[in-house]
Amino acid sequence: MAHKKRRVFQHVMEDDSYEIIKKLTPKEWVIREFNRPDYGIDLVIELFEKVDERFSETLGEFIYVQVKSVQKVEVTRERIFNVGNVAKGAWEEDKSQYAEIEVIKYVFDTNSLFTIQSLGASVSVLLFIVDISTEDVYFISLNDYIDKIILPKNPNYANQNSITLTVPAFNNLQNKDFAFSALKFYGKRAKLLSAFSKFAYQKNEISYLFGYKLFPVWTYRDELEKGKVNTVNEAKSMLLYFISQLENLDIWSHTEWQVLPEALKELLSIKELVEGDNSDWSEIQNKVIVLWHQLTNLGTMYEDICREWFLPKIISLLTSYPTAPEIIKEK
Repeated sequence: MAHKKRRVFQHVMEDDSYEIIKKLTPKEWVIREFNRPDYGIDLVIELFEKVDERFSETLGEFIYVQVKSVQKVEVTRERIFNVGNVAKGAWEEDKSQYAEIEVIKYVFDTNSLFTIQSLGASVSVLLFIVDISTEDVYFISLNDYIDKIILPKNPNYANQNSITLTVPAFNNLQNKDFAFSALKFYGKRAKLLSAFSKFAYQKNEISYLFGYKLFPVWTYRDELEKGKVNTVNEAKSMLLYFISQLENLDIWSHTEWQVLPEALKELLSIKELVEGDNSDWSEIQNKVIVLWHQLTNLGTMYEDICREWFLPKIISLLTSYPTAPEIIKEK
C-alpha cells in the first residue's frame, strides 16, 4: 500500500542535536553544517572573539565535528590505569595504581576512524555525543584518541568493524568554563603547529648565524658557508626580523596553556637586549640560544603532554582537569 514520504526519527534526532549544540556553545561562534551527505564531518565551528556588545571578530580558527545522537546516554564508572609515554612506545599499563572516573561508552565505526586518521592531526576533529533526553553534549578529540589510545593499544584496529570509545563524563558542554577552554585549545591547533615549525626553522638559522652545531653532522651547507663570519649588526638584524615574525602571533594570548604567555615575556626581553647598546654580545648569544631551544621544546611538550589533555588517561586527569583525581593504589 502506498504511503506519503516519511521522515525517519534519526533525522529528527540529528536536527535536535544541532539545536542543542548551538544552545550550549558561545553565541558569537558560528556553526555551519559541513555537507550533506557527510563523510565523517557534520559541523564546522568557527571561533569568534567577542569585542563588545556590538560585534565579534573571527579568530580564523575552526573545529570539525562529527555528531552522534543518543536518546539516553548511560554513565558508568571505570578504572583508569597509568600508562607510559605512548609518543615513544607502545601501550604499557601500570596496574599498581589507578583513578576511577565516570565515563560514557560509544561504539564507533572503524571506517570513520580510519578516515579521520588519514587527515592527520593538524586540524582538530571532535566527536560530540548528544544525549537528547538531558541535552548533555559529551566531547572527545578523535585525532588525539586515535594517536594516544587506539594506535598504541591496537595498531591493527582497522581489521575490526568498530571500536568502543571511552569518553570522560566531565567532557560535557554543560561544564561551560572547562568545555570552552578545551574547545578554544583545539581551535588553536593549526596555529600552534605552524608556530612550532617556525621556531624550528629559526633555531636552525640561528645555529648557523652563531656558528654552533647541535649534532656532529657536516652538511653541504656547512661546506658552502665554511669560514663565513656575520657581523654583530647582521646578527642583530636577523634576530629582530625573527622576533618580528613571532611577537604578534595570537598563540601567546592562549593563557590556558600558561607556558605560552611566559615564553612571550622571554621573547620580548631578548628583543630589548638586542635593540639595546649592550657590549656583552656573547651573553646575548647564549640567551638567544637558550630561548630558541625552549621555543622548539614547546612542540615536544605539545606532543608529549598537551595532546593527552581531555582523554581518559591519568596524565590527562592530572594536567587538564580542574580537580585532580584520587589515585588509588592496589593492595
